[in-house]
Amino acid sequence: MQIASGRTIMLSSESALRDFKAYYPGARNKVCVVRFATQPPAAFLNTDPSDVIAAYNLPANYFYLPNQFYRHKNHQLVVDALTILKRRAVDVLICASGSKEDRREPGYYDLVNSEIEKRGLEAHFRHLGVIPLPHVYALLRASTALINPSRFEGWSTTVEEAKSFGVPMILSDIDVHREQSAGSARYFGVDDPVALADHLMQAAQDAHGPIIRNVVPHQDDNVSAFAASFAATMRQAAGQDVGEPIGR
Repeated sequence: MQIASGRTIMLSSESALRDFKAYYPGARNKVCVVRFATQPPAAFLNTDPSDVIAAYNLPANYFYLPNQFYRHKNHQLVVDALTILKRRAVDVLICASGSKEDRREPGYYDLVNSEIEKRGLEAHFRHLGVIPLPHVYALLRASTALINPSRFEGWSTTVEEAKSFGVPMILSDIDVHREQSAGSARYFGVDDPVALADHLMQAAQDAHGPIIRNVVPHQDDNVSAFAASFAATMRQAAGQDVGEPIGR
């Protein structure tokens, strides 16, 4: 419907643009890629990560997985990787947060949780549920690394937030993750629990106590670039030259 209307289409990544061209080869709309950047509100950073870690009874070193429990988010692969690490006698903890409700597949969370219990991984996978956003930022800032095992993303908010704090990332090897992280993460195949287990083991061995990170110095520049790109797209959609202010 959006294509038929002739509207300008705004996409969040070059990866999405390639998909757009593949699925809608006949589209003649103007298409713009605008990669968003996040600016964590200062008020949300006043929460002491040490207090949050203590409140949830987490160890000093943990991996953070803040994804909703949807099938394409690929939590099962993390469970499989933890199973491998348990056989290796490697002790790591995945701390997960996010909604366990998905109306498209109501039983998915229970399916994953039953696998965790059946394999005796309760001490290695902790789901905190939906938690306040200041707690999300606190756990992210102090984590050993962010994990995103997703099979598909547009432009991942969790990855963008990790970038804003300079948090190490362990990501599924999909095009958009490569684009978004610019090669600065560890990558694993979406069906390769061994590779994920290897990354988790290495990152755990490299960890040296808790590190609480702050917003990276260049984040203001990233947000400014996003704002400029968004504004240019709005001007283009209005049929105006990029350098001309919007007057209507």
